[in-house]
Amino acid sequence: MNKIKVQLSDEAELQGVCQALLQAFTENSRVLRHCSGGGDQTQTQNNFGDDQLESDIQCEQNINKELLGCGFVSHSANEESPQMKQLCEGGKYIVTFDPLDGSSIIGTNFTVGTIAGIWESDQSLLIGKRGSDLICSCCCLYGSRTTVIIYNKKEDKVQEYTLYDSDKQGHWELTKDKIIIKQKGNIFSPGNLRSIMNHHAYKEVIEYYFYNGYTLRYTGGMAPDICQIFLKENGVFSLFGDIKNPCKLRYLYECAPLSFLIEKAGGKSFNGESSVLNTIINGYEQKSEIAVGCAEDIEIFKQVWIKYGILKD
Repeated sequence: MNKIKVQLSDEAELQGVCQALLQAFTENSRVLRHCSGGGDQTQTQNNFGDDQLESDIQCEQNINKELLGCGFVSHSANEESPQMKQLCEGGKYIVTFDPLDGSSIIGTNFTVGTIAGIWESDQSLLIGKRGSDLICSCCCLYGSRTTVIIYNKKEDKVQEYTLYDSDKQGHWELTKDKIIIKQKGNIFSPGNLRSIMNHHAYKEVIEYYFYNGYTLRYTGGMAPDICQIFLKENGVFSLFGDIKNPCKLRYLYECAPLSFLIEKAGGKSFNGESSVLNTIINGYEQKSEIAVGCAEDIEIFKQVWIKYGILKD
């Protein structure tokens, strides 16, 4: 392992935002290490109707505190508070994030995570932009070890860093230097399987993976299920819906940042029409369907969608 300073950008402001996020992840790791087994459920819900945990709120506060402190973020928005919050007047960046992805499985001691995307700030506050306008994103996992998968803009590659928190401040060490996702994998993580009763195209893709010997690995947490693709450098994650069981994944806080990382690591993404990053942002509560992973596995989705007439050839 290489003990280095985490240098992710030559631009001082972007480097400052990344360092602020890493410090927030360090604090979040400590919060989660000391939370109760049930996750300290509150009596409140977020805008999407999800029950909030005390750890959700603390993680959100930690991130906004660090982003405010760095001085380079004009606004932030997150899954718990899906509206733009002004932080620093004149800040160069906007950060969108899911403070605690997978909080519904925290009581079972499954891995949970934080997802974040960094965008350039302008008067539009992201409305009308696309996921491809992201300039950096990351996903931190709080499991048996705390790691972050992050795009290194300076070197144009996706890396993994691990938190070493035995000292008072904590520090991050590089543990996987250049992540490149293979063209074809053998792992699949399909979400929202209730929808395959009516979504016949999705059902056919799932059956393809079963019949072709793919290994099923699914926790119910988007962050860990997608991050295993980076660490094993293969696999596919998907989640599509129907009328009865619609997709509930949030575009700004989950789908766009993770698809950005996947594509930067050589994989592909698909939203039922094209790359997830082609989606035009129309609001802060926007949802999206998603498949991400090995390029050839994502191509299977496209071909089946064409077969069923959902997508034009």
